[in-house]
Amino acid sequence: MNQETELPPLTPEQIQVLRRFASFEAGVEDVRNSLAGVFEFDLEAEHKTATTSFRVPEPGIVITRDHIARALEQKRLGLISERDLVHWATILLLNDAYVLDPGDEDLIADWLNDISVHLDAS
Repeated sequence: MNQETELPPLTPEQIQVLRRFASFEAGVEDVRNSLAGVFEFDLEAEHKTATTSFRVPEPGIVITRDHIARALEQKRLGLISERDLVHWATILLLNDAYVLDPGDEDLIADWLNDISVHLDAS
């Protein structure tokens, strides 16, 4: 058995929280609480960090252009803060359960990276 298969899989509830988070239907603390022990992260450090201790789901949770468009629209409407947007993008990048839409992978990666690195999370 290799190291990956020895890790626990995410529960259906944990996967649902991650899906809801990707659509801004769940918050950072929901992710932190639901995935305690299998996904630990620090979004306040200068270099944001995460530790993943779960088997990567197959298939992964696909992040599309629509996710980014909805997130930016929520920010434009004032429904979320810039900090919320930065934390959202950072978790999408750090959590291995998320995969970027293969048809738009480079574009989505660029947008998420720009949001995570270049916006103000304070």
